[in-house]
Amino acid sequence: MSRKPKPKTLESHDLDLPSWVDESADRTTPYTEEELDRLVDGTLEGIRDTASWQNLVDREGEGEARRILRSCLIMRDENARKLSRH
Repeated sequence: MSRKPKPKTLESHDLDLPSWVDESADRTTPYTEEELDRLVDGTLEGIRDTASWQNLVDREGEGEARRILRSCLIMRDENARKLSRH
């Protein structure tokens, strides 16, 4: 019986991507400010044209909507309690 080859993991240096992109990495630290900025930018690319995002921007303004999105991403980070945020 032959074994299937182990799937190749994405090395963060291969494409100059942050380490949190590699799902096989066991990340135990909170996202850095730079990583959060990239997460917000990437998320906005996917939701900018949605009615929900437009409603939030109309209600809160672009800057506050972005801050709310960033806060939501921080709250989803299982390691967020390990680092104080301002």
